[in-house]
Amino acid sequence: MRIETQAQYEAQTAAEIRLAEFLAEQIRNSVTYFGYPEIPQNNDLAILGVSGLAKLHLNNAGDPSIHGNSKMHTKEFEKEVLAFVADLYELENHWGYITSGGTEGNLYGAYMGRDYFKLQDKEPYFLFSESSHYSIPKNAHLLDIKQRKIQSQESGEMSYEHLREVIAEIHATNSNYGLVINLNIGTTMTGGMDQLSEVQKVLRELGIEQENVFLHADAALMGFIYPFLESKEDLFQNGLSSIAISGHKFPGTIHPCGIFLSSKELQDKTFKKSSWVPYLEVHDTTISGSRNGFLAINFWYIIQKKGIEGFKREAETCIENANYLYEKLKSFNYPDVAYNPNQIIVTFKKPQDAIVKKYQLATQEDKAHVVVMQHINRHKIDEFCAILQESL
Repeated sequence: MRIETQAQYEAQTAAEIRLAEFLAEQIRNSVTYFGYPEIPQNNDLAILGVSGLAKLHLNNAGDPSIHGNSKMHTKEFEKEVLAFVADLYELENHWGYITSGGTEGNLYGAYMGRDYFKLQDKEPYFLFSESSHYSIPKNAHLLDIKQRKIQSQESGEMSYEHLREVIAEIHATNSNYGLVINLNIGTTMTGGMDQLSEVQKVLRELGIEQENVFLHADAALMGFIYPFLESKEDLFQNGLSSIAISGHKFPGTIHPCGIFLSSKELQDKTFKKSSWVPYLEVHDTTISGSRNGFLAINFWYIIQKKGIEGFKREAETCIENANYLYEKLKSFNYPDVAYNPNQIIVTFKKPQDAIVKKYQLATQEDKAHVVVMQHINRHKIDEFCAILQESL
């Protein structure tokens, strides 16, 4: 672009300098990014940022399965991503879409659960544990669903005894209800995992029919790790209705995004009257209208590079490194160290503010945690532990 005036030239120069300074600052921040579940700098995906695709307007408006009039979209890539994840969870006849992130995926799960019961003229109740992500009660509020909070165990896993009490109370006071139950496949602070089999056991013992239950899983962080765990449950085969997974966490997309996934049968049954948008020639089945088509390309590219075996290796390495961090902290008696097996989160007593700031640790009351992602290797763990040990 030709610069017309000296003022324009100076403005562009100032903008470029500011961006260069910002890049340098963020590269420094990425070196000690320990407290949050993202890969702060993904050099493997640099090709996506500089390729010709980055300058294109790619809009995946509406349902992924219908292309509509516009050809400027990436829905074919989106469908391949969804099929890959559906295969991971052995869900044959699936429906879903790429979301803006875990919050939107969880919102869609609650939205589907609410409308599933409203279609049957039942009053929906939204149940979630107190260890759930902050977006969970917010979503229930947005959807105006009656919500009940379930107590948690120390590990972050929900209390099934309290779940039993709450459901029994609802059952006794309302003869026409539906339960939308949120399961955490890895809580935010501790990585606690709610067990579908335990929830189903409570429902069976109370005599709750399956048609009165909609089970959604928030698997934002663990969605690409859980399928490789020996202790995993077969979720969709045992009554799960839907799942939300983040793409910018363990998979490692360079922009925030996520996946919502459910069965095609359940989607069709719940939203059989979804509106048709004539000028786009698509069904309006997603929460957002325009959706960033570049996210599908990004997600698809990662899947092509890593494949199932690549994700499995990375999952095993992160779990091994998390256990290494746990044992290292225990070896010098750092206070309040805790670790849920087969997880990538280690919690411990909140350290000095300078350490919290340097390593960008997520804290809650007197606790802090490290999320052992792919970029946190044993060398970084050793350096981190040496600083914590010195602080004692």
